[in-house]
Amino acid sequence: MMPPSLARFLLRGCLLLPAAAQAQAQAADEYAAKAAFIYNIVQFSTLPNMNGVVRLCVLGRDPFGGALATLEGRPLGNARLSIVYPRSGPEALMQCHILYISASEADDMPALADSARAAGVLTIADTRGAARKGVMLELVLDDRRIAFEFNGAAARGAGVVLSSKVLRLARAIY
Repeated sequence: MMPPSLARFLLRGCLLLPAAAQAQAQAADEYAAKAAFIYNIVQFSTLPNMNGVVRLCVLGRDPFGGALATLEGRPLGNARLSIVYPRSGPEALMQCHILYISASEADDMPALADSARAAGVLTIADTRGAARKGVMLELVLDDRRIAFEFNGAAARGAGVVLSSKVLRLARAIY
């Protein structure tokens, strides 16, 4: 016979498994929506130095799972989207048109945003306060919907232009 404390522990673990699986599924759904959101915003953007391929780089831990893989090769005007995973900020800035800065890189975010602006790279993050730290697009989960805040000064400095139709959807513009 199993001790009562062990039985309670196992029962509690079984009850938490569905909640953990549900949370994991919600996170996957959130990042699938964010991946689609990024693609749609970029379709209405003008980025410097686009020559046939637009490279979207993910710097740091990849929260998207397989969601970005579904965008590989998709058209963006006369170019095609390519997904790249650079090992460092300098490597990313040499090869990327769009840089998603993962939460794992939050400490380096202001410096990365400044360097990306100088290199003409569109920066995106979903870390709270990213737009105020110089990132051009901060993705926000707002009542189960993806919204964004936009740092216009950073975008202008990089030569990145978003359509006025997209800008009307911004939750905040700095």
